[in-house]
Amino acid sequence: MSNAARIAWTCVAALAVFAVWMAVGTAGQLGLGFFYAVPIAMASWWFGWKGGTLAVLACLALYVAGAALEPVEEFRAALVVRTVIFAGVAAGIVFLRERLAALEHSAEELAEIRAALAPPSLPELAGVDVATAFVPSELGVSGDFYLLTNGPDGSTVAVVGDVVGHGPKAARLATFIRARLAALASSTSDPAELLNLANQSLLERAGRDKELVSAACVRFRSADRTLSWAIAGHPLPLHLPSLRELEPHGSTFVLGAEPELELVNCELALGTDEGVLVYTDGATDVRQRGELLGLDGLSRLLEPLTGLRAEPLATRAQEAILAWADQTVRDDLCLLVLKPEGG
Repeated sequence: MSNAARIAWTCVAALAVFAVWMAVGTAGQLGLGFFYAVPIAMASWWFGWKGGTLAVLACLALYVAGAALEPVEEFRAALVVRTVIFAGVAAGIVFLRERLAALEHSAEELAEIRAALAPPSLPELAGVDVATAFVPSELGVSGDFYLLTNGPDGSTVAVVGDVVGHGPKAARLATFIRARLAALASSTSDPAELLNLANQSLLERAGRDKELVSAACVRFRSADRTLSWAIAGHPLPLHLPSLRELEPHGSTFVLGAEPELELVNCELALGTDEGVLVYTDGATDVRQRGELLGLDGLSRLLEPLTGLRAEPLATRAQEAILAWADQTVRDDLCLLVLKPEGG
């Protein structure tokens, strides 16, 4: 509807109230003047504060004109009451309008952030069978992310991370650190080096305040089927099909906690039927009757799926986790499956 049409409808509504009042004759006693709240609400919803204020003034003018033609008992008191009510209606409608607009903007922003953190399509990756699954939390998004890209040496680089915290603030930080990792991966595919450089970027971020991120970074070289990984305070990736955790060398700290991270790469040659599953704690923190799924429960759900190719494995793992839980996901659930091509 055009603004001109909205103005016309508002005027029609106000004049209709005036006409009915004049036709009834005793409307001042019946309280029909309160129906001026209808055009005031229409103007406030369509045009905000300015439109609502103008509508209040116009309707008060019509009320005064009507009272002059059809006298109202205790006119001054009635005028004050209607002024307060009309102003309250305008303020309430404008507040609701602005609140809904803010929520809509927030929802759109979260949708854009979610698409950036978990892209719906994956890049072309040579010699690797890879798939992802992502389920946002009940908050819309909480800061989990994944990155899949080609390293400068022709390898595949995969990062799964989780920002400490929830909501839009955590999601924005996740967007920042993912973008930094993507930029860094264009010059190095070394997992430990990537995480160390990301850590420096996080520490140098202006206005940072206890910004912590856990991450697992893996690199797969299809030429020799070698998997390398480094962990920064993140749940350990699971080897497929054994489902044993891939332990890191040395101590690990989340990104943003220390100026220097003592990260060391680990390596493993993958057989044709092997692979790795990287996940965030949203996959183990789901609950059934108050009980956490945990790593043991996740392993039980994954055990019959480990022989599948990457895409059906990720999809069915996600379905199994959600089917097991008896309540909504309170944290993002992110899974990444990587296997040698043809495995």
